[in-house]
Amino acid sequence: MIQLQLGHPKIIDHGQIEIEKVNDAFLKLFHTNEESCFLFWDGIPIRFRYREDFYHCFNEILAMCWMLEKEKEGKTKATLTNQVMKITLKLFWKDDRLEIDALFEAHEELYSKYVEVLNTKNSITISKQSFLFEWNTLLKQFIEVLQQGEVTIKQDTENRKLELLKQVENSIKGYGKLYVNA
Repeated sequence: MIQLQLGHPKIIDHGQIEIEKVNDAFLKLFHTNEESCFLFWDGIPIRFRYREDFYHCFNEILAMCWMLEKEKEGKTKATLTNQVMKITLKLFWKDDRLEIDALFEAHEELYSKYVEVLNTKNSITISKQSFLFEWNTLLKQFIEVLQQGEVTIKQDTENRKLELLKQVENSIKGYGKLYVNA
């Protein structure tokens, strides 16, 4: 089972800001180490900091969700990282069946036992739709933060990425289990 529990980050109010890339917004709008989101992998929490970790993971998360939403059948790989570990997700799907094989790698020896436990349950099969619903909750939060932060993106390619973010979020017709009736 996979679930996301979002944080409720307060954004830094700069008034209108211009940035080069979409993920630069994470550095500009979020406070350092203030708020986190938790990915529960088979009940085990994995922390992602909004400012630092999503700055590095945003493109991978968007690409993963786009591929899953767009194709009825396929495979892709996503690499996520936080301050503790690197997570390599290999995703295989057909219709609504999604198989995920994960490799968790500790950045330091200190975290090796934690990562070892995650690697004992490194394969999960779930509904593709429910997986997308979990991530869609986060995608929606990203869009809302960009709007609240009055962000303008300078680069055309990055503006297209923002449009893709909105398109993917809009095409996934649901949200994570913790947010369905919220």
